[in-house]
Amino acid sequence: MQIINASKEICNQLFQLCDKLENKEYAHCSSLLLGSSIGKHMRHIIEFYDILREGFEVGEINYDTRTRSNQIENETEFASLRLASILSWLEGLKENKNLSLCFSFNKEKNDVKKVESNLMRELAYNMEHAIHHMALMRIALDQQFPHINIDSNFGLAYSTIRYNKDQCAR
Repeated sequence: MQIINASKEICNQLFQLCDKLENKEYAHCSSLLLGSSIGKHMRHIIEFYDILREGFEVGEINYDTRTRSNQIENETEFASLRLASILSWLEGLKENKNLSLCFSFNKEKNDVKKVESNLMRELAYNMEHAIHHMALMRIALDQQFPHINIDSNFGLAYSTIRYNKDQCAR
């Protein structure tokens, strides 16, 4: 399935990045990222996939319940293990499944609401969400760690990749 393959490609790019960064670089809090780090963005992406994977089993997902693991933020090896686990899960997916998405957009209280969704829709969301964070990570990589070579499509939406390819062909 196209969404699963694209999700695996994104996770593999993140996995490869972990392999290239030293923990000090990975956990470096950057003014370019408003005091955040590449590791914090990586953690955010991984935890969204983890929430989806866990919710897939019970039929209900709530991205607000993520754990915010300091170990994922600071240790590339641990992040790699989590990404490998996500990749293994993606490899085993064979069909779509209906899910309930729980959310609360109330600033004052946790007023949880539900909407119907499905696995493929949530995988598409997680992939686009990951690409957005990867684009931010790419800014820090390009500016602060230019010695780190990344995939030329890292942090680019698939529509942007196609558009750029079409522009070059003209």
